Amino acid sequence: MLSETYLKKDSFLHRFDPRIKLFFLVFLSAYFLLPLSCINYYALIFLVFFAGIFAIGLKETIKPLKAIFPLLFMIILFTPPFFPGGKVYIMLFDHPYVTDKGLYEAFYLIGRFFGLTLLFYLFLKTTKVEDLTLSLRFFRLPYKAALIISLTFRYLPYAAAIYENTTDAHKMRLTNYSESVSRWNFPVRFKKLLSVLVSVLIQSVKSIPNLAMVLETRGIGKKNKPGKIKKMDGIKKLWRQLILSFFIISIIVYYVFLLG
Repeated sequence: MLSETYLKKDSFLHRFDPRIKLFFLVFLSAYFLLPLSCINYYALIFLVFFAGIFAIGLKETIKPLKAIFPLLFMIILFTPPFFPGGKVYIMLFDHPYVTDKGLYEAFYLIGRFFGLTLLFYLFLKTTKVEDLTLSLRFFRLPYKAALIISLTFRYLPYAAAIYENTTDAHKMRLTNYSESVSRWNFPVRFKKLLSVLVSVLIQSVKSIPNLAMVLETRGIGKKNKPGKIKKMDGIKKLWRQLILSFFIISIIVYYVFLLG
């Protein structure tokens, strides 16, 4: 019933300790939330993107870009009108619609959003959910909170798989005589999408008892301390990765706060 996004490979990101990857995820996420320039954002995106290509391949790395492309397009389309200052490129009804400041703000937001999306995507593609749970427990996150996070990351891919299976099942009902629907016929397309989402919702609700039984077998609700099937290596065995991590963080801090 539960799925995960982990992609089994033997890259350098896969071999990195999940605790260090989790720390880097938090650190680089904070980097994208700092009020930095677009150059700083896109420089890090460039490095993370190429790291993703070497770790999981180009085809997998561009998947989050395809997924959020409609939202990025909306940002480019609707952000510039709210920043009319600067050099005007396009006028609409005697009002500056596209300016250099508006474009800068649009790409500023895109850099932040795409950078965060790419970071979390690569982390989930190169880290097993059970390793994520153990890493959260290593940093003293309560057991129930870590379990909720792990279930969320497992259940969302499961819901996506249900959606794909339901869509395929609806397509199989079509015949050569079925009426084709135009891409721009939004009312009909929305009606079909609604029927698919209803089927996904029903299937997801039907799986709740199975999830409840799984949680009961894990001892959720009892007062006894949960056991561990898998343990992580001691932090002393990771001295090479720790040195490399300190070196990378030092370069980023030096670049942003001293050269930026």
